[in-house]
Amino acid sequence: MNRCGVHLAHFEVAPKAPQSPPLVLVNGWTGDHGIFTPQITYFGQTRRVVAVDLRGHGASDAPEQEYTMAGFADDIAWQCAQLGLQKPVVIGHSFGGAVALELCGRYPELASGMVMIDSIVMAPAGLRDSPDVQRLLDGIGGPNYRTVLKANAWEIGCDFDDPVRRKMIYETYILPPCEKIPQQAAYSTIKNFTQNYDPTPAAKACKIPIAYISADVPLVNMARDLDRLQELCPQMVVAKTMLAGHFNTIEVADQVNAMLDRFLTVGLGRFKT
Repeated sequence: MNRCGVHLAHFEVAPKAPQSPPLVLVNGWTGDHGIFTPQITYFGQTRRVVAVDLRGHGASDAPEQEYTMAGFADDIAWQCAQLGLQKPVVIGHSFGGAVALELCGRYPELASGMVMIDSIVMAPAGLRDSPDVQRLLDGIGGPNYRTVLKANAWEIGCDFDDPVRRKMIYETYILPPCEKIPQQAAYSTIKNFTQNYDPTPAAKACKIPIAYISADVPLVNMARDLDRLQELCPQMVVAKTMLAGHFNTIEVADQVNAMLDRFLTVGLGRFKT
């Protein structure tokens, strides 16, 4: 689909008689819809599933521009309208979960529920100026940015799985979009997210059922504040996949699918406003 001359890619599956609500899947930073391959296969048997590639990512165009949370949210809201998606559940992995929160706060009538999967949300005070964040920004903005991107993606996957399977997941699902994303898109996205974005207004405005699925990743654990998010969104339920790294949608797909299934069948009705 073309929005103001920019191609926004999505991947869609649906059975002949889909259940409601449909699902909208949102990829993470430097990723694409492939991170949801098991979820597309599983839920596509019973529901309409639309997996987007964020602007600048995957098969979507990557124009020279600033990449902001508001911009990503506006893109997805536009896509939902164009595709006729009625009250979808929005599911975001990693950075995509933060985009999902912004989308559902910015467009409070759009979705019927929202799930964040191992997303950095409500970062603690001081993280913005921390040496680790500055080192990452310097690396992504520097001449060796692709090496930095690939190393960061490998590290955050963690070392729970069999080494051969971990390497397969990385090379099949993580590395291709990481190698494709232009430097300007990768840098602008992470810079605006870490330096210029405040998720508090979106969290306050988000009244729909919410779930957060965590993984065993020290970096993500350190960089988020789920207690603060739960203060703003008391309807949020929190779960955790066992012994899995950041790419738990692939690594332990059965666990993730079971949690999403439970949220769809129980969670949506429990917290209706």
